Amino acid sequence: MDSRDQILHLMNLYGFTIDTGDFDGFAELFALGEWTMEGGASAKGKAQLLAGMGDIRVYDDGTPRTKHTTTNIDLAIDETAGTAKSQCYVTVFQQATDFPLQVIFSGHYFDDFARVDGVWHFKKRLIRYQLVGDMSAHVKTPTKLIDKYKNAR
Repeated sequence: MDSRDQILHLMNLYGFTIDTGDFDGFAELFALGEWTMEGGASAKGKAQLLAGMGDIRVYDDGTPRTKHTTTNIDLAIDETAGTAKSQCYVTVFQQATDFPLQVIFSGHYFDDFARVDGVWHFKKRLIRYQLVGDMSAHVKTPTKLIDKYKNAR
């Protein structure tokens, strides 16, 4: 795979791993990186990210019953430096028992990537939220940050 395909694969793995309940695989994507929700604390490395995932509701099928979709991907790669930057929109759908299919989140991902020994990895993902729906079926305790944002709109 060329660099563009490798990076797009990483971006897709983000959604695939979390939506299938593979939290270990999800956190592994940030083994050399940082994950940040705008206005919140950063999780650096696999262990920190994995530790922060305990608030996500997991259902009988072993998944959070979500689908992360990314659109409007804009990707710039510097082959010489071995770095890349991306931004895209994210929409998260969810359906669970007594929770009809709906959009629970829509935001904007800002990504930095780095190539180490020929392999691309996430260096940083910043999540900026713009539209927040009913997160009650997704997280065990709604975050104060999201509550604050929803109340400000």
